[in-house]
Amino acid sequence: MRIVKTALYTLIIGSLLGLLFISKSFLLLVFSNIIIFAIAALGLNVIFGYTGQISIGHAAFMAIGAYTSAFFTMSLNMPIFLNLIFVILFSALFGILIALPAMRLKGFYLAIATMAFGIAVQEIIASMEIFGGRTGMRNIPAFFDSDFNTYLLNLFFYSLLVYITSLIVKSPAGKRFNMVRDSELAARAFGVKIAKAKLQAFIISSIYSGIAGFLYAHTLGYISPADFGLNVSLNLLAIVIVGGFASLNGGLIGSVIITGMPFLFSRSNFPMTIIVGSLLIIFVLFFPRGLSYGLKMLYFRYFEIPVVWITKKFWKNKKKEGSYIDIDGVKLYYEVSGEGIPVVMIHGNYASHRWFEKVKNIEGFKVYTPDLPNFGYSDWVKEIQIDTYAEYIKKFIDVLGLNKVVLVGHSLGGAVAMSIAFRYPEKVEKLILVDSPSLKGLKTPEENYYVLNLLKNNRTLLKNSLKAMVPSSKDKKLLNNLTNDALLMNPKCFTENARALESYNYEEISKNYRGEILFILGEKDTLITKNMANEVIQNTNGKLETIPDVGHSIIIEEPKAFIDIFKSFTMGKN
Repeated sequence: MRIVKTALYTLIIGSLLGLLFISKSFLLLVFSNIIIFAIAALGLNVIFGYTGQISIGHAAFMAIGAYTSAFFTMSLNMPIFLNLIFVILFSALFGILIALPAMRLKGFYLAIATMAFGIAVQEIIASMEIFGGRTGMRNIPAFFDSDFNTYLLNLFFYSLLVYITSLIVKSPAGKRFNMVRDSELAARAFGVKIAKAKLQAFIISSIYSGIAGFLYAHTLGYISPADFGLNVSLNLLAIVIVGGFASLNGGLIGSVIITGMPFLFSRSNFPMTIIVGSLLIIFVLFFPRGLSYGLKMLYFRYFEIPVVWITKKFWKNKKKEGSYIDIDGVKLYYEVSGEGIPVVMIHGNYASHRWFEKVKNIEGFKVYTPDLPNFGYSDWVKEIQIDTYAEYIKKFIDVLGLNKVVLVGHSLGGAVAMSIAFRYPEKVEKLILVDSPSLKGLKTPEENYYVLNLLKNNRTLLKNSLKAMVPSSKDKKLLNNLTNDALLMNPKCFTENARALESYNYEEISKNYRGEILFILGEKDTLITKNMANEVIQNTNGKLETIPDVGHSIIIEEPKAFIDIFKSFTMGKN
């Protein structure tokens, strides 16, 4: 659905831009030219950005598409749009012809081979009188009489091909392309047929460039071999490098700069080669993954900071339904539901009491849902350790005069719950761990800490991360509220909580607890594995319950199922 929206937004915004300049035929022609080369760059990105195979002859496929359609229209009087079928077929055929020998080549040798192909195609076309020789073909019929309509058609093709590319990239074939790019040896070890993957990528890439050539011929009305020479292939490569590798819209960004800039400097005598060369040096040094990626990272780092600041101010002062309790000078916020057997539910990382909103009303139980220190509406503390959090919850239980509680811990809260149960077993009647880390902690890959640090200043990124933890949930309002709660977390905790989860080991002290333990694991949990769950169960003689079609959070994804499991376990029903 997001892919469709992106394509539609591109179409709508592009159409509005065209409307602004509907009376400026020259500008509409420039816009069309930018879009056409963005399509060709999108095709090059399939083979270069997504599959890792360099090509310096891609303009040849544009020439094949342009001359095929122009010749069929002018010499054979075929309808323009019917020509598109032959353009796709011929482009794919030539894509196969270059792919078959190129599949055995890599790096520099592949670059030379594709460059030779591009030059050969250009010279062959130039030598054929039916194609107008070096003079080219003039007065090629246009799609429409209106430049605006032609611009809209080009825009439609671009939006459609971006959509199709996104489907390809997310498909099994797209994953194979990425594996070939990252490591052919590893891809082969996983059963990927390298030659087949490269062949598919070359065919797709050549078709895109053929379509770009088809649009180019009928938009400009004139083509010559020089329009598809080596310099054009290098420009396409520059568009990908500047716009961004493996980026759907990077080609458009790069095309705006590389294709649009000559029109901007058309009245000056400043050499474009110097401008383009300087830009390439700048982008390689400062934006090695392209401007698209660079802008995205700037957005994640800085652009949402005002939104985050306003959200935190508003959300922190929002009217609350719960109460505060003072624990050694630190105020902990908590809510209480129902009457009966005491239950304390401890939330996970990037979370709050609200994660238990759908499971806190259980008949016969009095459920306490506190915000841990450093989370939600509770005060912040300096020491960020699992045992520190556990001490505050243990004292929370003591101050409220609770005895023999049923302790429920979700995710990081599971580690906190284990710390309490193993160090103060007399306080806990039964222990329920929901998608909890193992007894030896949870290791976060070092490269992930950079992304974790971005979350504190970017609500969109944080929301998407939380959404991934509850993949089957459709409650958008709750997700928004959970995201706002997560923003209230101590900024240091966005990375330091992950460090805290790495630093504990409860293997030895787990023997202190003799009560019953239930481990609930979502079958689709991408964070906690079954091996982690089994490690806890085997060391504590607990019970494991695996829930199908659920991710990291059954308490949100399947609350009724959780309540049923909770009742069965706590009331001794087997």
